[in-house]
Amino acid sequence: MSTNPLIAAYKKPAVYVALPSEGKWYDPKPKLSVDNELAIYPMSAKDELITKTPDALFNGEATVALIESCCPDIPNPRQMPVNDLLVVLLAIRQASYGNDLSVDIKCTECGHINQMAVDSNVLLSRVEENTTSPDIKLGNGFKVSVSPYNIQDRTRLQVQQVKQNQIVQGLMQAEQNGQQIEQAEFGKSFVEIAELTVELVSNCIVSVQTPEEGSSVIQDPALILEWIKTITRKDYDEIRDRVEKLSENNLDTMMNAECQECQAKYKTNIE
Repeated sequence: MSTNPLIAAYKKPAVYVALPSEGKWYDPKPKLSVDNELAIYPMSAKDELITKTPDALFNGEATVALIESCCPDIPNPRQMPVNDLLVVLLAIRQASYGNDLSVDIKCTECGHINQMAVDSNVLLSRVEENTTSPDIKLGNGFKVSVSPYNIQDRTRLQVQQVKQNQIVQGLMQAEQNGQQIEQAEFGKSFVEIAELTVELVSNCIVSVQTPEEGSSVIQDPALILEWIKTITRKDYDEIRDRVEKLSENNLDTMMNAECQECQAKYKTNIE
């Protein structure tokens, strides 16, 4: 927090929220309250301007800047596990604008767009505990400990996927126009995203232990990355699936809705 007495007197926590991760997997750890909750501060005018900047949103800098400002007790937002992100962003919105959350919902029967009011307190109270174990024992006896994706790694993957989609769309457009397609460029984009995906899964491996009794636990990132590039698809998928499972936010966003046009009742997911 700032040492400026004006800022210290003006900026106060508006919301306290329990993190789905319970503060695990941060480096360094966040400062939590005695109730194991994170203090959330309202957005400033500067924060709102940053969140509306397209480039900052695209590369993830807007999200990092927002967390730095509204969650000063998280020393390094880039290392935040992604399973905490939705809860924290929802809490920031609540701290800044109040509990009422207005969302547009499309009726599953007639297609009418309904405006639905949701209490963010209700959503935040529906965070379920993630009981997924971070420890895996592969069929060959290797013991692997993993963590969720963090914001930095997930953003890198999303940026790469957007670039890949742009390349694919450009190639499809060139083909429709009768232009020659650069197959090398097409193949290169898929190789790059495959390599990045493997690297990001490797980043989530905390340690690996070989099957031999009394063997040492390997935590060197370079050795783990080199190892994961040699394992079978079955073992890789098991590790990746566990990382994905740990990365789920466990926030139940399914709500009951009723169409204002046709009165149909249905369940909808608040996104």
